[in-house]
Amino acid sequence: MADKVKVEFELQLGPEGIRVALNVPAAPVPARQMLPLFQGLTHQVIDVAVAGAAEQGETVSCKAGCGACCRYLVPISKTEARQLRAVVDAMPEPRRSEVRARFADAMARLEAGGMLEEVRRFESLPEEQFLTLTARYLALRIPCPFLEDESCSIHPQRPLICREYLVTSPPERCGDTWPVVSRITLAVSMSQAVAKLETTDPRDARLALVLALEWTDAHAGDEQALRPAVEWIDAMLEGMTGKPVPGVPGSAG
Repeated sequence: MADKVKVEFELQLGPEGIRVALNVPAAPVPARQMLPLFQGLTHQVIDVAVAGAAEQGETVSCKAGCGACCRYLVPISKTEARQLRAVVDAMPEPRRSEVRARFADAMARLEAGGMLEEVRRFESLPEEQFLTLTARYLALRIPCPFLEDESCSIHPQRPLICREYLVTSPPERCGDTWPVVSRITLAVSMSQAVAKLETTDPRDARLALVLALEWTDAHAGDEQALRPAVEWIDAMLEGMTGKPVPGVPGSAG
């Protein structure tokens, strides 16, 4: 039996389309094992959007050393929370303990600010309350636990939503108490699609990045569903586009 299968599909991104051919595991795998593939597909979507923006005279102003958005309330999927936990667990000491301490400090600051419970359930909040919460969160200036020297210290493993956040306005706007920025609009959102892989309830699909270790501690005994990679791709594409995207799986040897 082949240990890989080939999947091909076309994804329409507005007037543009991309043809994707992937070799994926034939055996059932957890969703977390699919993240490198989803990250690569995210970059293809971004490339199309950035090229379109360039035709309109817009360029991405994000760069190393500009960590303003790393103090926002960053929502991640449960799948990514599990992956970030694995990243932290794989760190050598004393770095692992230092990063864990930053997560703990973030939670302590949220609790001191009377916001911890709201942040724990932010997905289920009414829109007006959520917008107020995000502004209050930003005012606390809590850095992402992975932020070092105003840059992402786990850049290759950063969450999908961080990859999708592409600012074209001057960087100084990002640091405002309530930032007003211009961003590149993507035709589809991989981060939202992946968030749907482990739940069908939109009020419980994502969690705040700073609570990733707390959440994975609470769900340490949970077993992620194992599904063939082709099925994960089908689910992701349906979550991304709202409808099934035809794929052509076949043996790749």
